[in-house]
Amino acid sequence: MGLKELEKKARKLFKEGRVKLDFESGKRVYFSVYSREIHSVIFDKEKNEFKCDCKYFSVKQKECSHIKACKLLLKNLEKKEQ
Repeated sequence: MGLKELEKKARKLFKEGRVKLDFESGKRVYFSVYSREIHSVIFDKEKNEFKCDCKYFSVKQKECSHIKACKLLLKNLEKKEQ
């Protein structure tokens, strides 16, 4: 999957409300992304990195659409707080 396809899929997941921030602790932020399956995305605040349980991320170790969708949600939440 190319970068443009990943971005497009991420925007679609975000716009359709398929990304949920489940829980935030001092060290991590936990998300659920409702795609064909439910994927768990974790943002590690100390390491400043995202991880996803999807096949794409585990095989390629690159940002998947689920992580990109979570980033869009975080940006959106930051804008609302300002």
